[in-house]
Amino acid sequence: MSQPNLTLCMIVRDEQEMLPEFISSVEGLWDEFVVADTGSTDHSVKLLEAAGAKVIPFHWVDDFSAARNASLDQATGRWVLYLDADERPTPELKDQIRSLMNDPLAGGATLILRNQWPDGTRRDSPLLRLFRNDPTIRFQYRIHEDASDGVRNFLQANQLQLRHLSGVVLHLGYLRETVTSRDKKTRDLDLLRSSLQAYPRDFYCWFKIMEIARFWDDWELWQETALTASELLAEATDVEKSDLLQRPFSGEFAALIAQALRGTDAERLEWLDASVSFAMPTNAWHLRRGLILENMGLGPESAVAFKLCLAQKESPSTTIRPRLGLCRLALSQGEKPQAAEHLRQACQDGPLDTEALLAAVTILPLMDPIHQPGEFVKDHLQDHPEATLDLAKTLVGVGHLKLATGILSPLAPKNANAALGYLLCCLVENRELDLQVDVEQEEADLLFQSWIQLLWKSRNTELMSSFADGCGSVLEIFPWLPVFLAAETKKLRG
Repeated sequence: MSQPNLTLCMIVRDEQEMLPEFISSVEGLWDEFVVADTGSTDHSVKLLEAAGAKVIPFHWVDDFSAARNASLDQATGRWVLYLDADERPTPELKDQIRSLMNDPLAGGATLILRNQWPDGTRRDSPLLRLFRNDPTIRFQYRIHEDASDGVRNFLQANQLQLRHLSGVVLHLGYLRETVTSRDKKTRDLDLLRSSLQAYPRDFYCWFKIMEIARFWDDWELWQETALTASELLAEATDVEKSDLLQRPFSGEFAALIAQALRGTDAERLEWLDASVSFAMPTNAWHLRRGLILENMGLGPESAVAFKLCLAQKESPSTTIRPRLGLCRLALSQGEKPQAAEHLRQACQDGPLDTEALLAAVTILPLMDPIHQPGEFVKDHLQDHPEATLDLAKTLVGVGHLKLATGILSPLAPKNANAALGYLLCCLVENRELDLQVDVEQEEADLLFQSWIQLLWKSRNTELMSSFADGCGSVLEIFPWLPVFLAAETKKLRG
């Protein structure tokens, strides 16, 4: 029997709700499917085996890397791709993966993971998920497991290259984790801190704690971690710094520390500039430097940093923030055509990006009278129909409810999130609504709350008052509304 071309590896536990759609999304991609099951008590194993997977029972030992490596040990394909049950590769990515495996110089590849954040925004991150199958490549770290060290050494030893795919894996995990795993933050922090007890200068763990703090908007944790990490880095040996310099996360690690360090912008800039002894000047590093310089009023120097971000060419998603920075700088100089072009390109690079869309519907009309919000919405959705929900959220957040209503109405009958956004718009506009939505109550509550928070973010008292007047008709479905509205209003008052 010939060797499989691609082995899909994953770990699961009680994923029967996510697996049918996942299995459908990876159809035709894999030649071998290996799964380490860490103790499922539902129908996950039966679903996987029916799909053709080889399922390996694995006793959970509070170590994600150990489980990942158990699946790798059983992989026989030339290439390995690892995914999770709450991830969905797009057709574009599947085509790119198939093409990559015919590249004799490629030894591994990053892909774009599109993650939903708690505040409703999205973050695109290039992650290493695909590599040639070799026994020297194994995962490390108990939590936020990573195989990049093994891949890097393998590439160097075999004179192969790391490719960067533009295709996307959609991560559906945030909403599910909110509903079913509200203690995920605590679990992850406990595992990371347990690792740090054994290895206090494991900078990858410190980096991951700051990522958690950013994800959950825990500024106190972020600042505490940044201070501790900076103190440990000051004591690091030349060997430790040299090792850290080779790690792909080092640039973002330094950027996260600089963002949270107490003191002045000048002090943060001085620290960041000195971090080149251990941090790779990546896109994230240059972006943080540019933002600090911009905040200090040093426009030309800031523009240089933003342009260095663009020169990195890591992926289209990493160009959005520097392009928005260049837009702001051009606008401050009265260069409206240049500012408008930077903004249009940011929306092209990140058609779902909340910050770019917000700038487009609020700032672009000031720079280019032809492109009023309605014109932008029409043009953007013609090119990027997948941006409907993100654009609708942006419009609600700035009080353009009529535009939001218009683009949500066609999507509402087939999308629960769109339906609840449309419900909010109808309540504000005192419209009658007859719409059936197939969604669990707890998920509906969370989705509706997120739309209300966007409306309150607009601070448009007329719209907020109209919603409060109209929401009585849905109190039977959402009895928590009066208390929730009072809490959100209190937040606005500080």
